Amino acid sequence: MARRRRWWSSALLAASVGLLGGCEGQILDAAKPGGPGPGGGPDGTNNPPAAVEQPARSVRVARLTHAQWVSSVQALLKLDAPPTALAQTFRADPSQSGFLFDNDARALSVDEALWGAYQRAAADLAGQVATDATKLGRLLPAGTTTDEARAKAFVESFGLRAARRPLTADEVAAYLVLYRKGPEAYPTMAAFQGGLRMVLEGFLQSPLFLYRVERSTQAADGKVPLDAFEVASRLSYALWNSMPDDALFAAARDGQLAKREGVAAEARRMMADPRARDVVNAYHQAVFDVPRYSIIRPNTTRFPNVTAKLAESAAKENTLFVQDVVFGRKGRFADLLTSRDTFVNDELARIYGLTGTFTADFVPATLDGAQRRGVLTQVGFLASHATSLDPDPIHRGVFLSEHLLCQKIGAPPANIPALPAPNGRTNREVVTSHTEAPGTVCASCHATLINPLGFPFENFDAVGGYRTTDNGQPVNATSAPAIGGQKVSVKDALDLADALANAQAVHECYARHWVEFLSGRPAATEDEALVTRLGKLSQAGQLPIVELVVEVVTGVGFVNRHPEELP
Repeated sequence: MARRRRWWSSALLAASVGLLGGCEGQILDAAKPGGPGPGGGPDGTNNPPAAVEQPARSVRVARLTHAQWVSSVQALLKLDAPPTALAQTFRADPSQSGFLFDNDARALSVDEALWGAYQRAAADLAGQVATDATKLGRLLPAGTTTDEARAKAFVESFGLRAARRPLTADEVAAYLVLYRKGPEAYPTMAAFQGGLRMVLEGFLQSPLFLYRVERSTQAADGKVPLDAFEVASRLSYALWNSMPDDALFAAARDGQLAKREGVAAEARRMMADPRARDVVNAYHQAVFDVPRYSIIRPNTTRFPNVTAKLAESAAKENTLFVQDVVFGRKGRFADLLTSRDTFVNDELARIYGLTGTFTADFVPATLDGAQRRGVLTQVGFLASHATSLDPDPIHRGVFLSEHLLCQKIGAPPANIPALPAPNGRTNREVVTSHTEAPGTVCASCHATLINPLGFPFENFDAVGGYRTTDNGQPVNATSAPAIGGQKVSVKDALDLADALANAQAVHECYARHWVEFLSGRPAATEDEALVTRLGKLSQAGQLPIVELVVEVVTGVGFVNRHPEELP
């Protein structure tokens, strides 16, 4: 084993020679700022020029997440099933504090434990493929020439897909050196298969596979245009969470990704592929905090008709609802906040007060327009932001502030006592008295940022059922939350949903999340021009969600790098 690793290290070093080499097929029509008019502004007046969209700093070498590794290995090796079990031996991907998603490239490093797991996985997978004629046959290029020629053709074709760009001549030569070591490393195997086994191990441990490497270095107009294969890789991992397919490689090779319209055409093709549905769902699960649904544990005495499957049902409803709005209806972000159409099973139908016959199967349903509007009045959000007995306007408000308005709420002070017993008061009265006492440290945030966003949901109990009374008293759901810097008077959650759907600040927050998610980094100052533009278009109803995604991945910041990005 030690000797094999020395062979591999030498070959890997040679195979990585081209890592920082030149690039080809650069994006030709990256947006350029227009010159100012005679008056200083772009229109000849003294109005300031519009902010220029530009790339933000990012890492040049981004490790694949474990989910990306699984999907990439399956696609690369053309396996019938994903190698999920192997990935479960990897130490968990870390979360970056303050970042909503799990793909922040800054946090994705390789330590000794993960490197060892990669080595073991590579050896396992290479052994599976090289010893199975059917699996190996899927990867071999056509031809019946000599073994050496077949090996070279394999290195070139497989290497294109593993490195996600054509290999250099030096890299091909290095992998052929590795191929020739195969018979000695695996003397019981046929020489050709043993050589390819070594090559497969090498590729699966290569940084060119384990990382998304961007080699482009030629700056132009304050940007570093990515080459066509780098654009293809960004597209595939953003929209599919996997490596490019043959069509995307062909688009890169043929120059189609050298222009914005070519990138847009590929992005739309990819968004129509079933793989994009998983990515869109992953984004919305993070934005709507669907993992939190797993904590739904209502008190069975207070809510005897609720089963242990409520959390699972709520998560399934969210997925079906999002998929229907985004792909079925080609909907907009506002539709997620205001649509009454959803999917229910028998348990959700009971909570929503629907009449008719329902089973465990999910079916389309339209909710009562006098009670429900959008994802924020669905069971998942409401029940996951509640205690086992009562609604939780504090956490409902914090969620809206952070996830829909992009307003971070500071951590609460230590040793905060629990809410006192109601003693005849409504839930709202208890929360108000406990958090908004004049002169307290709590009041500064609760009275202005948190409670006004949470109180409009007081019409919904701890499992999301609609109510008009609380503890024998009428529910008060009126409020005046600050949305986009302006106080908006609302009478209930329906009013609030409409106000959020009409606020440009909310649409900008949604677009900012997409920029972060698709780029694998926190939003930066350089993103604000794009975020503002997309927020305006989305708020005006001119940008379905699919097209919003296309706008992000065709933007200047996506097809270019900042010239001073982290190495």
